[in-house]
Amino acid sequence: MPPEAGDEPQIGGQPEAGDEPRAGGPPGTGAELEAGDDRLVARLRRIAGQLDPVPDLVSQAARSAFGLRELDARLAELVHDSAVDAPAAAVRGPGPRVLSFEAGGVVVECEVTARESRRDITGQLVGDHASQVEARVPGAAAVTAPVDDLGWFSLHDLPAGLVQLRCQLAGGATIVTSWAAF
Repeated sequence: MPPEAGDEPQIGGQPEAGDEPRAGGPPGTGAELEAGDDRLVARLRRIAGQLDPVPDLVSQAARSAFGLRELDARLAELVHDSAVDAPAAAVRGPGPRVLSFEAGGVVVECEVTARESRRDITGQLVGDHASQVEARVPGAAAVTAPVDDLGWFSLHDLPAGLVQLRCQLAGGATIVTSWAAF
């Protein structure tokens, strides 16, 4: 027999215990629970910070990403890193590290040579022209080098760590590489 009007099951009805609104409800809800949640989250944050702290390199990268950003610049993403390409490195043996960054039709090729805690970068800008390349290093002054007619540049005596290259192209556009640990 089909149900008659008014026989439909009711959804909702009276609230169960604990279903009261958080604010303005009986004791044990609302602001008291939120304060308890805040204390629990703060305690968990302290424990995580002691047991698994954020590595300095990650914190440094995060600060650098905000401190040296350019909203109009095109980002050249890392597309090749010889340190990751283990089979090729095993054949060649130890030597300079090679990185390639790309943004559209522009490629920034870099060869990084390590000298104790310092780095030298020799590179070439392909696909456009720039008069200079700037190396940005967190906590240090930027280092600038001229770019020759074939796109070659050399940056010397950079501290080991995070580096971002910035190229002001002939047409006015700016290319910045993603941050990389050199």
